[in-house]
Amino acid sequence: MTKTLSALAVLLFATAAHAAQAPMPKQPSTAAVDPLAGLNMDQQMELCDRLETLKKENKPLSPKMQQQLKACQTMSMESAPEAAPDATQDR
Repeated sequence: MTKTLSALAVLLFATAAHAAQAPMPKQPSTAAVDPLAGLNMDQQMELCDRLETLKKENKPLSPKMQQQLKACQTMSMESAPEAAPDATQDR
């Protein structure tokens, strides 16, 4: 009986050790990486201005530059002031 218990214990620990060593598959990253990461606000503004100028001049933009331009447009849309209430506009 002790041999059976010992064999079961070894089997249990061996299975647990094997499962612990199995590498976890990498899950695809669902979080979008900020294309403006690592830049301070002044640098972001300069980059956004330069990208807008290139776009207006119909210059080709690399995929990374296109991502940065989208981030700039999103950032400017978020920081746009809300329309004033009607009572304020009447004054």
